[in-house]
Amino acid sequence: MEKVNVAPSSTEGHFVETKKENVVMLDEVTEAFLIKEDSKLVTKNHTDLELEAESLIVCQTVYNPYSKLYEKSRD
Repeated sequence: MEKVNVAPSSTEGHFVETKKENVVMLDEVTEAFLIKEDSKLVTKNHTDLELEAESLIVCQTVYNPYSKLYEKSRD
């Protein structure tokens, strides 16, 4: 098992514990990942989650009322 960071822009990191070849980056800009096997998402500042095979992970977005745009959530 390895820890693969599925939130590269996060200051704390969000790691999936699985074999590295079972994590596929779908989109670098939105940081979307496909996890191909049962695994576990481990973070310092959130609850750990058990993931089932074929899980999709995307970064949380929030609405900024000043820019009137959706932006990636920050730690």
